[in-house]
Amino acid sequence: DVYNLRDDYLNAETSYTEARDIYSTIGNQIGFAQSLDRLGDVYRKRGEHSQAENAYIKAREIYSQTRNDVGFAQSTNGLGDVYYMQGQYAKAENSYIEARDICSRIGAQLSYAQAVKGLGDVYYMEFQYPKAEIQYNEARDTYFRVGDQLGVAQSVKALANVHRLQNEYSKAESLFIQAQDLYSGIGNQLGIAESVRGLGDILCMQSDYSKAEDSYIQARDIYSEIRNQLGIAQSVKGLGDVYYMQDQYSKAESSYIQAREIYAMIGNQIDLAQSIRSLGDVYRICKEYSKAESCFIEAHDIFHQIGHQLGFAQSVKSLGDVYRVRNDYIQAESSYVEARDIYSRIGNQLGLAQSLRGLGDLSYTQDKYPEAEKFYMDARNIYSRMEHKLGLAYCLQGLGRVHEARLEYSNAEDSYMKAKAIFDQVGDTQFLANILWNLGWLRRKQDRYAEAYGFVREASTIYGSLGLTSNVAECDEFLNG
Repeated sequence: DVYNLRDDYLNAETSYTEARDIYSTIGNQIGFAQSLDRLGDVYRKRGEHSQAENAYIKAREIYSQTRNDVGFAQSTNGLGDVYYMQGQYAKAENSYIEARDICSRIGAQLSYAQAVKGLGDVYYMEFQYPKAEIQYNEARDTYFRVGDQLGVAQSVKALANVHRLQNEYSKAESLFIQAQDLYSGIGNQLGIAESVRGLGDILCMQSDYSKAEDSYIQARDIYSEIRNQLGIAQSVKGLGDVYYMQDQYSKAESSYIQAREIYAMIGNQIDLAQSIRSLGDVYRICKEYSKAESCFIEAHDIFHQIGHQLGFAQSVKSLGDVYRVRNDYIQAESSYVEARDIYSRIGNQLGLAQSLRGLGDLSYTQDKYPEAEKFYMDARNIYSRMEHKLGLAYCLQGLGRVHEARLEYSNAEDSYMKAKAIFDQVGDTQFLANILWNLGWLRRKQDRYAEAYGFVREASTIYGSLGLTSNVAECDEFLNG
């Protein structure tokens, strides 16, 4: 257990395996099942999902035979965690509900809270934020009743993330600070670091990159003090994201490589693959397409090996993006379709919408405007059902480009203005600038030059505030042309 808490998974596995074998030799079924449960935890944390699933299922079978409802619920919760980490949210939801109902019947409040928290995590990943908020509040209250301050803090932090992704930044910030105080009260340095890192995420989403960088560095330093390699890697990955968003690609590359090396060292396969995929994004933006392709294929292979369908689909979709910009339209279409089918199979609506939008971009690039329009509209409808405002705005922007290419300027203006309103509302300044840039070109084509220059000047000001010098140069060329 000590090794497990330290994220020393190799020694933890050795100890749990030895305990399992001893319990088996002396015929202690409960101890044998508990060792399997712990092994499941180790495999799950290392991203070895198939082994984790098998361990939890075997433990659950023994608990069922010995009529140990508490152990059965705990193993079912573990299965829910495995399915959740693989993006199999329907199966995760079923497992958490089963565990929750058992715990409710037998009065196992702690395991009940864990199951309810797991349900909140599923709804959170499915962008069902109101449902996630209900579950997190229930988990928080249950943890409070049983005196589990750690559980209370974790639930509060989860609530902060719900508000963060709904762009309710002041609420999120307040909750992260509350979680930080709760963790401080129980002396949990890990929780403090995670809360500080959460604040960094908020600041990054608000494009306040300087403060975000400070938060990630503070979190990284705390993780370093407690020798939490996972947290160090996550903070360094966050720094990479900050640099990536500021077009500081050399620093982003360095951060992603450092994160990749730490994840490889501690055996965290999921985050290893994700950091490699982020590296691929850097190379794709820098037009180093061979390197990008290699990264996405490497990430794709790791996700495939560990059975992580969500990550596998994301990597395939990223490969589609590379092939599209290289004008390799056949491979791009094949990748987008494969990703779309996987997302559809595992019930991941966000990924499905992203793949459809990729197909829309591909069709637009090939001047296949009717197909592009259909893909954008299908993606738009999914984003709308999910109440995913940014995705909806991206599709409106794509539809605007289609209308503009077909000289349907009134429809183009309508789509662009709707997208602009959403970017204004959610505070996404970079994409707001992109829409202003689109509107500038639209007005130029309509010979409305004063408005065109006004939109592009406004875009240039925003790009300048974000440090996007290449975009500012393009605006200058437009204005001086």
